[in-house]
Amino acid sequence: MKNVLIIDDNEEILNTFKQLLLDEGYRVTTANNGAIGIILSMRKHFDLIITDLNMPEISGLDVIKRINNIIKVPIILMSSDYLPVEPDDTNRLGVNAVISKTIDDYDFCELVKYCLEDNVCESKVF
Repeated sequence: MKNVLIIDDNEEILNTFKQLLLDEGYRVTTANNGAIGIILSMRKHFDLIITDLNMPEISGLDVIKRINNIIKVPIILMSSDYLPVEPDDTNRLGVNAVISKTIDDYDFCELVKYCLEDNVCESKVF
């Protein structure tokens, strides 16, 4: 069973994405801020990390930088704001995909599946 960590300060988003992934058969851990997410990523093995961009105290980009310094794991960056990100920018950001929080449930689950099956997903923007 694949382990997924979701980091977001919005409890509703955490619960929604968590339930989607639980329904798909994944083991899901959540963190309601970046600091907790970083600590969890050091203590437990995750096959995929999904993090919000805009969080208080530690931004999603800082979370990504710190996690990438610790482990190599596919990372999906999500935001409720419009992200003018080009596919080439995902490599610079250290992420495998950038998504809107309004992503369709099916597309979200397919992206997660793709990232996990290939153990690393090609850089994409959704």
